[in-house]
Amino acid sequence: MEACVPWVKSLLAGVFGLSEIVDSGKLRFIVIDGSTVQEPGATATTYRLHIAIDLINLSLHQVEVTTDKEGENLDHYTLAAGDVVLIDRGYNQPKTLVPFIDRGGDVVLRYNVHSMNLYEDGEGDDAGRLVKIDWYTRLRKLGKRPSCVPVWLCHGNKRIQGYLHAIPLPEEKAAQARRKAKQRAKDKGRNPSTEALCLSEWVLIFTSLPPEVLCTTTASALYRVRWQVELVIKRLKSLLNVDELRAHKGSKLAELYLHGKLLYAAVLEKMTQSRFANAKRKLDNPRRLTDWRLWKTVANDLNAGIKACFPVDARFEDDNIKSLSERPRKRTLQCLPSPILALLNQCREMALSRV
Repeated sequence: MEACVPWVKSLLAGVFGLSEIVDSGKLRFIVIDGSTVQEPGATATTYRLHIAIDLINLSLHQVEVTTDKEGENLDHYTLAAGDVVLIDRGYNQPKTLVPFIDRGGDVVLRYNVHSMNLYEDGEGDDAGRLVKIDWYTRLRKLGKRPSCVPVWLCHGNKRIQGYLHAIPLPEEKAAQARRKAKQRAKDKGRNPSTEALCLSEWVLIFTSLPPEVLCTTTASALYRVRWQVELVIKRLKSLLNVDELRAHKGSKLAELYLHGKLLYAAVLEKMTQSRFANAKRKLDNPRRLTDWRLWKTVANDLNAGIKACFPVDARFEDDNIKSLSERPRKRTLQCLPSPILALLNQCREMALSRV
């Protein structure tokens, strides 16, 4: 991804419908993913975080908090014409992809053949209409060769021209993928199908960008950079503890906690960018460091500043202690039995106690 923006701009020059976007400065690479937060004692999802980052600056573009009832889709985000969105298999949803692409956006998507159908122009008796692609048959014909297949993505009365990049896995990784497919089938009490084993040996990437802009090799390399959003999520959880929710679903405290943590993350990110403006951390240049140590360094200073603001006036001591107290729970915190407390008090009165 070195010199990413100049490279893309040179490729897009002269491509109909995209050169104007590049010249107007509206081109953005956005990576989108979701993460989950659980309430105390829960194992299932309580809240879901919908996270979008700028792929060049590695900065938070948008974060939305929803309950577990709302799944992953592009409708959670504010996107515009010129945005190129990198998304995983959870976003194989024509009802959100087609309107976004129709508005001038583009996607680079890990394709799931079981979640979304793609079509091609029919031949012979099917001439003049679109035919659903049988990817098992098509991939067998490719013979383990990387290929780009023109396709149509449809929803309602709209159809969008797209391209499916098929990249075969190296034999070692293909064998590992087959083992995982067999284990998944075994966990469900059945044998894996021939089709499932075949599909597991391929990485399939759907994009609305033409191959003149995004060839198969580049599409594969670009999708791998989607890993950056996973690192952002890891920082939010490991450094800022955004997933250590201390309140129950639907409570005002839960919403305050989550939005407070995200506000803290936004402040931390702005301070990091300001303090380390000359650090080579962006993806459009050779990088020397990641944001992990930068965030941790700034977070330590920020935490020290927040703690320094704690009231030292004796008048506010009770309120300060109350703010730091444990949350209410059914089991009270332990203390000494009453007879022992009575014995201690008696000893104190007789000056026989050391405490």
